[in-house]
Amino acid sequence: MRILVTGASGFVGRHFLTEAAANGHTAFAMDVTPPPGSVACAGFFSACLTDPAALCETIRRCKPDACMHLAGVAFVPTANTDPGRVIDINIMGTANLLEAFRNNAPKCRILVASSAQVYGHRPRPSPIKEDDPLTPDSLYGITKAAADDISRFFARQYGMAVMTARPYNHVGPGQSPHFVVPAFAMQIRAILRGQGNVIKVGNLESRRDFTDVRDVVHAYRLLLERGEAGFAYNVASGHQLAIGQILHQLCDLAGVSPDIVQDPALYRPDGACSTLDTSRLIAATGWQPRIPFTQTMKDILEAA
Repeated sequence: MRILVTGASGFVGRHFLTEAAANGHTAFAMDVTPPPGSVACAGFFSACLTDPAALCETIRRCKPDACMHLAGVAFVPTANTDPGRVIDINIMGTANLLEAFRNNAPKCRILVASSAQVYGHRPRPSPIKEDDPLTPDSLYGITKAAADDISRFFARQYGMAVMTARPYNHVGPGQSPHFVVPAFAMQIRAILRGQGNVIKVGNLESRRDFTDVRDVVHAYRLLLERGEAGFAYNVASGHQLAIGQILHQLCDLAGVSPDIVQDPALYRPDGACSTLDTSRLIAATGWQPRIPFTQTMKDILEAA
């Protein structure tokens, strides 16, 4: 397939370009800036989700068979500091993209990257299924839930082959140090260079389901190939770890024993996350996580 990848210069986008090319697809990058030269793609299109005309022109020039929609604001705290931008990009930007496809390439297969944040953080008595209610409890989650609903509306209303993926946290080499695991790795690398012996942390008791980004884009690629239009698909490893466990594992791998200092600016009070039911994804694609978490941590440390 000819796949147009929005947000291609971002963390997940770069890994998806690699995944697509390695599996026989022709991947085109769309972003406001091109991906690094080390990331191979068949072509680059400069376009912003807030510019409908540029989106239409990109689709006409690219002539894609499919689209992996990854563009958007991904850092949860940004929604609190710049809500207008997050609403504009995550909600209106997704609507603009889908409308551009409806008018220029309505038969394309489209996978919209949503988020497990659409379910909120309230405890659930059993693993969350895709048809369970969406109860986001953050502005970021609200924008992702709205984009998720809009995407599946386009499938129902216009017969378009649009699907959504709802992943939990994903990590791997190349992720921004705004996120917790690469932030730890960057501080550990500084210690190894002799720059102090302190690591600043937030809430080490929070538990999260982390999946290697390379396993996540593997799921995305399989969904573009085999997923069913109009459906949402959970993507998760099924294993939860406390943030403190991850920090200790990284320190053990690096052979350091730092002084741990809690930074109030990094503290986020939310605790455990509910388990996601991934049986729909597995039934549709046969996907399973393949990369051991220890390997993920080693690769993050090496890339920091």
